[in-house]
Amino acid sequence: MLKRLMIGTVVLASLLPTQASAQQPDDQATMYDKGHFKGRNITLEGPTRLQTPFTAKSLKIPDGKSWEFCSGNTFTGCKEISQSDETTVISVRSARPVAPVITSAPTVGGPAASVGTVGGGPWPTLRGLSSEYFIAPDSGGNRILVATGKSEEASRLAEEFCRQRGWQTSAYERLQSIGGHTYLADVLCADGKR
Repeated sequence: MLKRLMIGTVVLASLLPTQASAQQPDDQATMYDKGHFKGRNITLEGPTRLQTPFTAKSLKIPDGKSWEFCSGNTFTGCKEISQSDETTVISVRSARPVAPVITSAPTVGGPAASVGTVGGGPWPTLRGLSSEYFIAPDSGGNRILVATGKSEEASRLAEEFCRQRGWQTSAYERLQSIGGHTYLADVLCADGKR
C-alpha cells in the first residue's frame, strides 16, 4: 500500500509543472552548451566575467530584454542578443544585460542642478571622493553622439569621456534617444575597474 502511494505521488508530481522551470526570471539569461536549451548551463544575473570561455550553443533571454555576449573578458567583441536562440554558436568570456534606451530628456533644475555643471553645459553632475556622475555628458558643449546606437560603442565612448576628465574608468553608462539620434547618458566615472 505504501509503495503504491509513493509511486502515485511521484507520477502526480511529474505531471504538475513547476514554477521554477516554467519561466525565466526577468533579469537573468542562461547559456547552454548544447542546442535547444539542453546540456550544461550557466545562469547569468548581471554583468559577468567568466574565468574560462564558455561555448554557448543556445541562449535563453527574457522577453523584452537584451544581453551582450562578449568574446573578450572585459566586455569587448560583444554581440547583442534580444531574444532566445535555440541554435547558435558563440564563445563567451563576459556577458551583461543591456539597459533599455532612455527616450526622454532629463529635466533641468531641481536640487541636483546646483551641484555642478558639465563643461559649462546645463546638465548637473555629482562628484564624490572616488566617482563622478554625469547626467548628459558633453564634449565642447555638445552631447556625445553614439553613432551606431550600440551599447558596446557607448561603453567605449564613456571610457574615453571619463579618462579625459581624470577618472580611470566608466562604471556605468546608458544610451538616450532624442529626435532619432542616440547619445551617451547617465555616465558614472570612477577610480578602479568595474
